[in-house]
Parts: sequence; structure tokens; C-alpha cells
Amino acid sequence: MKHLIAYLILITSCGCCSSEFMSGENLTLPKKEYKGTELRIDGYYYCEYIGFGSNDIYVRTYFFYENGIVQYGGATKKTELANLEAQFMTMEWQMSNRKYKHRWGLFNIDGDKIIFERWYPNSPGQPKVYVNEGKIVNETTFHITAFYRPDGSERIEQDETYHFKQFSPKPDSTNVFIK
Repeated sequence: MKHLIAYLILITSCGCCSSEFMSGENLTLPKKEYKGTELRIDGYYYCEYIGFGSNDIYVRTYFFYENGIVQYGGATKKTELANLEAQFMTMEWQMSNRKYKHRWGLFNIDGDKIIFERWYPNSPGQPKVYVNEGKIVNETTFHITAFYRPDGSERIEQDETYHFKQFSPKPDSTNVFIK
């Protein structure tokens, strides 16, 4: 199962799946406005991890928005994070991201519980929905404890801690996949 996560991260990071090839499954979470104070949303969240087959430290990024949308910002080597942040601010990056279904999803917060789901690339190109679930530690940190398919067909216990980094201007959440 750990190889499945590594594969999904690798495929997601490469940006090789265009929206024209992706119909896929529907998200299962309801779209809800987020007006809470449990998490800050004036930046992005990141999680550090060791790269598959290497000793390099990588960073996975997510943006959360008031409209209930979550955007996968991508992953990069920790040493290249400043370059990724520079890309976040370009119109080219934002326009490119809007084409990829696997960059988008929804999130819900209920007390100290966070759930977010998004599409993940899947061979032969039809994205599958996966859910990340965990607990909010404080307004700048949450801990993901499970990664699973909404239909219950796969479940992996996780141990990922995400930390907040204030960032402005955030890319906007406009996309064609979630209205």
C-alpha cells in the first residue's frame, strides 16, 4: 500500500494527466463555505516527506479556500520550495493548474476534524477520488491519520503532519471541475 501512495504522489507531481482525458468519479463531500477559525487559510499547508527511492526531503503543498475548495499545489524538493512559491504567483502556473482535475478537491472541517478529498490520477487516465482525514492540532497544524477511497475499498493509515505558511497572493480557486 505504501507503494500505491508513492505512485499516486509521483503521478500527481508530474502533471501528466490533462483534463481532456479525465472524466472519472465524482467527489463525495458536500461543498461548504469555510468561515471558521480552526485553520488559517491565508497561505498554504505543507508536509515534508522522504522521496520514493531517495533520501531527498520533499514538500507537498495544499491551498484551502473560503469556498470549500482545496487545491493541490504540487510537490517539490524542499531545496526548491522557493521556486515553487514563485510559480504559484504566475498566471502561467494558475492557468495550467486549471486544466488538471487532479489538482482540485473539497474540504470540510467539523470541530477538530478535517477531511479533504480530491481526484488522483489513475491508469488509464480516469481519476479516482481519495479522502485524507485527520485532526486539527491548532490553527496552523493538522495531522492526517487516514487515506482512503470513499467506497471503503482501500484504506491506509497515515502519519502526515501539515504546517501552515502564510503566502500572498494565493492562486485563486477558479476551475472547471467544481462549481
